Amino acid sequence: MEVTKRKISLEDSTDRTFNSPTWGAVTATSFYINVMLVQDIDDMGMFTDMSYIELGNPAGTPPDYSVLITKLNSSGYTFPFMSGIVPLPMTGITGTNEIVLRQPSSVESTYYNFGNQPITGSTDSKLEDVKSYALTTPFRLGFDMGVETYTSYTNTVINGVNRVSSLGEPTIYVFDTPDDPNLGTQNQVYGLQYQDYTGQTREVVIDGVSSNISVTNVRYIGEGWNETNVSLSALTKEEYLFGIISPPEVQSDVFIDRGITSVMDVHLRLSEIRDLGQLSRYGNGYYKINKQ
Repeated sequence: MEVTKRKISLEDSTDRTFNSPTWGAVTATSFYINVMLVQDIDDMGMFTDMSYIELGNPAGTPPDYSVLITKLNSSGYTFPFMSGIVPLPMTGITGTNEIVLRQPSSVESTYYNFGNQPITGSTDSKLEDVKSYALTTPFRLGFDMGVETYTSYTNTVINGVNRVSSLGEPTIYVFDTPDDPNLGTQNQVYGLQYQDYTGQTREVVIDGVSSNISVTNVRYIGEGWNETNVSLSALTKEEYLFGIISPPEVQSDVFIDRGITSVMDVHLRLSEIRDLGQLSRYGNGYYKINKQ
């Protein structure tokens, strides 16, 4: 981890007003700092995804590793599992550590985790997305501005709706939320819930420009790690793809040096050529071809 230190001058945020009772005190309540997050990744080239294979299915049949064993044998590698040896169970692994290690008895769902914790934050208003075409009452209680059916993190089919649930202070509206008694309340489990406050504002800085916008809070239940947002698979690398990061691309341009004696003669020669191979062999290199 790289530690980068920066100094912030407090002079511009200090009260220097003549005869001010707070002269010399820092009057700023917050500082905005742009943090550039960078990451270095080694480009290992093109990989092939292999689906997660459980140790055994409900019938107790072990997975077929014949393709992998054949490949390892041809490369001169030997591992105990190739002869049917099963590793001994790990000891001292308890609690949440079980979800991050490969256990002989693990299945794919073992690596999923769900905390059922609400996530809240501030954002810009999305109230226009639930605005109807009615001229006098654009925001209508209980009126579905959109419906969507999707599968939740628990593999439950959700019939979600987009609507306004309260026009008080704050205005409450939801997206992709089931039409049940929990809609718009603190007990809402699925979808997004927004709360707009008309009498409150907060300061935001966008591209160095400060402005005040109305307060909008968003709330939803985090889905954790599950089959909807986690891909559990192995990455394999074929030897012939080492150093290859993308499919090869061939760009060929043909440049013809025109003759100085007869224009028609050079063009007539092209009528005898059917492909690029004949063009390169014609006249023992008559045409000059630049390869890029």
